[in-house]
Amino acid sequence: MSRPYPIRPRSRAANYISRRIHDLQSVRTQKEIATLAGLRSINMLSMMKEGTAKVPLDRVVALAAALECDPGHLFRLTLE
Repeated sequence: MSRPYPIRPRSRAANYISRRIHDLQSVRTQKEIATLAGLRSINMLSMMKEGTAKVPLDRVVALAAALECDPGHLFRLTLE
């Protein structure tokens, strides 16, 4: 059975977020990252990691701090 819509590849932002979460797994949980980023739910972080939700622009700086990465770089990836 074919899908009614094409599957899009993950964005570079989603790949980057996923990689940073993986790199930090020995330091903090996804729930801690979501809380530090000011996200209401861990599900939102999971959806950003999978590329099914966009990163809210007003959360980029907090998310970058939680992911211990450069906010400018994350912002540029988010805008792509």
